[in-house]
Amino acid sequence: MNYQWNIFWANLNPTQGSEQSGKRPVLVISEEAVNQTLPIVTIICLTSYKPGRKIYPVEVLLEPEVSQLSQPSIAMAHQIRAISKEYLGSKCGFIESEDYRDQIRSIVKLYLDLL
Repeated sequence: MNYQWNIFWANLNPTQGSEQSGKRPVLVISEEAVNQTLPIVTIICLTSYKPGRKIYPVEVLLEPEVSQLSQPSIAMAHQIRAISKEYLGSKCGFIESEDYRDQIRSIVKLYLDLL
């Protein structure tokens, strides 16, 4: 199974504070060779977009035609984490567009000060 750029349902509980929690879609961003070697993957949490919500510089708006999800979602680089593959449920979408992959790479670099 390939992981990178795929969106899976994941149960992120337990959490604390402002961490994204519950069952939600997550986007795997870690490099595929690493994903095939390690028992963990690095993910960005996604949240549903509510009209009028500000999109921050460390976020990317993903329309359904981009993510294959049923509603607009926001990829949040400030909610990046490594999780066990055991937390991943069924695949529910993917990012095929190289332009959006580049946008996601850019927000991760911005958030981690790798620019």
